[in-house]
Amino acid sequence: MISQPQDAAGFLAERLNISKSSAGLLCLRGISTLEQAEHFLAPKLADLPDPLLFKDMDRAVTLICEAMRRQWPIVVYGDYDVDGICATSLLVHFLKTLQLTVKWHVPNRLTDGYGLTSSGIGTAGKMVETPALLITVDNGISAIKEVEEALAAGFHVIVTDHHEPQGRVPAADAVINPKQDDCGFPFSGLSGVGVAFFLIVALRSRCIENGQWKNENAPNLKEYLDLVALGTVADVMPLVDVNRILVRAGIEVLRERSRPGIWALCEEAGMRDGAITSEDISFRLAPRINAAGRMGTPEIAARLLMAEDISVAQQAAAELEEKNRARREIERTIVEAAVVQCEKQCAQGNKALVVYQGDWHPGVLGIVASRICDRFHLPAIALADDRQSGNIRGSGRSACGIDLFTVVENCREWLHHFGGHEQAIGLTMAKDHLEKFIDALNSQVGELLAQGNKDDEAVIVDQKLSGEEATPSFVSFLRHLEPCGNENPEPVFLVENTKLVRTSIVKKEHLRFALQLGDTVYQGIGFGMGKKISMVQNRVDLAFTIKHSNFRGRKRVEVMAVAIRPTH
Repeated sequence: MISQPQDAAGFLAERLNISKSSAGLLCLRGISTLEQAEHFLAPKLADLPDPLLFKDMDRAVTLICEAMRRQWPIVVYGDYDVDGICATSLLVHFLKTLQLTVKWHVPNRLTDGYGLTSSGIGTAGKMVETPALLITVDNGISAIKEVEEALAAGFHVIVTDHHEPQGRVPAADAVINPKQDDCGFPFSGLSGVGVAFFLIVALRSRCIENGQWKNENAPNLKEYLDLVALGTVADVMPLVDVNRILVRAGIEVLRERSRPGIWALCEEAGMRDGAITSEDISFRLAPRINAAGRMGTPEIAARLLMAEDISVAQQAAAELEEKNRARREIERTIVEAAVVQCEKQCAQGNKALVVYQGDWHPGVLGIVASRICDRFHLPAIALADDRQSGNIRGSGRSACGIDLFTVVENCREWLHHFGGHEQAIGLTMAKDHLEKFIDALNSQVGELLAQGNKDDEAVIVDQKLSGEEATPSFVSFLRHLEPCGNENPEPVFLVENTKLVRTSIVKKEHLRFALQLGDTVYQGIGFGMGKKISMVQNRVDLAFTIKHSNFRGRKRVEVMAVAIRPTH
């Protein structure tokens, strides 16, 4: 299916001095005026909304300032994924610039579970003497009982989170979450670290107002945006509006590799120098950070990002690399078994896939669900036994444009706990509720697919591309669309009736080829498309994206196949 650009393409092409093909890509992103184009192509930090528009932001800042005056210790309570670890590192570092006593805790996925828990509050209580201030990052919005426990234990509590509220919100001293119904902040798609960033923006301003800092010697908050970019992209937040501003600037900071932990992580990933893209975050940096939490050692990733010394950062990065290798092997084994279950469920006509095996490693269930989504183009949930509680728990990922959080919420009678957002959820249930849950989930998803006639396998093509249009300036312009990702996807192009050359199979499953566009021959790859080797001996229609890469200092432009079909 090919989308059509709006009539504004000619106007934008003339005013921006770009090709009409380039302007057409802007129009496909809803950009039709010069002002919209300038905001998109050159997002400015000055355009970020006022953090005081958040509900409870003023109250939270006032409470932190009171903690400074009364010399209360602070515990930052994070989460074990990339977003949560980045948010923890960001807030801990900033609060320490205020000469506060700051401790941090990131729960162990395998033994503690997700979010603020009774045992986690006990751990925090052993770190500091009360009265003290507990600040959650990337969690806490559903911790009704636990916040009450923390308050009873002598903590003042600030909840910062971005997950969907489930009716009541905790009775904390302040709750900062853009998804609250009565929150005045104009953008609800922030990551957990994005919410934490706006907290330090507001706190910095208050400290300047109070005379604690002068404007010229206050911390430069742009230096924290590398962490914001990492967490926002890794958590698959929409890369539009406020997030586009934050991530675009954050990628500039990442490129400098000035944070010791980022420098060491890039060294391990073979990214010593050169540009860093949102795709690099998703596939090269984030999996390494996530590996620590998945394998039950999130403190390694936190140490990495908080490291002030290169040698400490190098040691943590090397440990992460080992954890990531172990994670990949565990993941590979579980995915193979999960695929067998999925094939049976697809044959039965299931519209949502739920895979379960008691002894699967709980730390990789989220990524297993992602792999199933990618392969079968259906919402998927992967489950394993929770040995501590005797229940089963797991993670889910969405497909087909389904709001997975709402779907699971409609099946909540069969669940003990659940949380998350549209694209990803976590849940626990009793074993004897599994079949009822599967039936309810399939009913919900089936109705939505029937109503919307969604087809996740359909390829949306932005433009047909001829050799004449694929000029070096056009290919270069594509970089201005970055960062690409959720809600700002990479443009997909189509060439029809073309002949691929130098075709071969790589690693038994991937298709390697070359494609000529105009006067330039591009190397190409089709991941998982090795079975199409016979088809591409004849003329084909190729849907593809254009990639700018930098591997070990070598810059190149390649094409990546999205779909291939015989030319009719």
